[in-house]
Amino acid sequence: MGDPLRVPSPPLLERIMAALSRRRLLTSALAVGLVAPAGSALAAPNTSKDAKLVEGTTFRLTIMQTNDLHGHLQEVVETADGRLHENNVAKYATLIDQVRSEEENVLVVDGGDLFLRGEFEEFQSALETEILKEIGYAATVIGNNDFRVFPAGDGTAEDSYEQLKDYQRTLNFPILCGNVVYEDTGKLLPFAKASITKSYSGVKVGLIGVTTMKPEVREWEDVAGLDFIDPVEALEGGLLADASSKSHVNVILSHAGNDDDHRIATLGGVDVVLGADTHRIIRTPETEVNADGAVVPITQGGGEQEHYLTRLDLEFTVQGGEYVLTTFDGSLYEDLSDVEEDPKVVAIIDRYRAMLAEG
Repeated sequence: MGDPLRVPSPPLLERIMAALSRRRLLTSALAVGLVAPAGSALAAPNTSKDAKLVEGTTFRLTIMQTNDLHGHLQEVVETADGRLHENNVAKYATLIDQVRSEEENVLVVDGGDLFLRGEFEEFQSALETEILKEIGYAATVIGNNDFRVFPAGDGTAEDSYEQLKDYQRTLNFPILCGNVVYEDTGKLLPFAKASITKSYSGVKVGLIGVTTMKPEVREWEDVAGLDFIDPVEALEGGLLADASSKSHVNVILSHAGNDDDHRIATLGGVDVVLGADTHRIIRTPETEVNADGAVVPITQGGGEQEHYLTRLDLEFTVQGGEYVLTTFDGSLYEDLSDVEEDPKVVAIIDRYRAMLAEG
């Protein structure tokens, strides 16, 4: 997460003009297809989404979320208050498999800041990529530290591009980031999508990715030439409307931080916000009421030396021709003592530890 921001705000007029300029840029990019929606170059409406829905129909979705792992993959640490806490993605894999065996519709995602810092950072995502592929994730979002190249502070924009391109090339699921574009063209990063649509039991679930503006504000050399748009402005500027044209339900995969997650959750059309970045430990989902009058749950499972696997169970009901979130329940897996490690994930970690030992 790094140090808190300590930068002066520009004059109000400048902020307003910058916001309007960025919103026009993003809207124009969507209109001409520069921001590619859900794996397609054109924002063609999904006619199957427009099929008539039967009033009262219910849909259940379980989301399993990790965030801000920062390379802390298999360890026991002492927390500030003297507790012993286990970070163990091999046990997360076991829990995810168990949930998949029990629930019909399971979505597994990561909230970014995956690989910088921790025991394995010099591998620049190679280890974490293998693990996420083995577990079977559906998507991840780019965290601010995912733009940084090891060792942090020494990277260039070219280094960052190559690192993220390699990251995307080796994954078998999408990287999301809809609010970062090139300053000169307004185009999205070539290794990221603004959103994707996943189908579960015939219900189309839109996943939209946004990230924090920290790299630009802190003037990291790794992101020179990139424009980080305020997440809410980006969503209002076309990302949310584009995703909504193809989905029944909208899930925001956010690495924007908890304060911005609450801002995002007030937008009409947002059903769920899966948060990251601030390492906030949310044991029971926080909530906002969005512009449609619906309650929107907000999650986050700590991070770095104290991260957790988050579970969020959702039930939607068709009301007035739309799926509306009617009930939800969320929690963290806090006690892993009785959970077995997934042997395939352990084998991956052991292989990279052996490489470290060899030097």
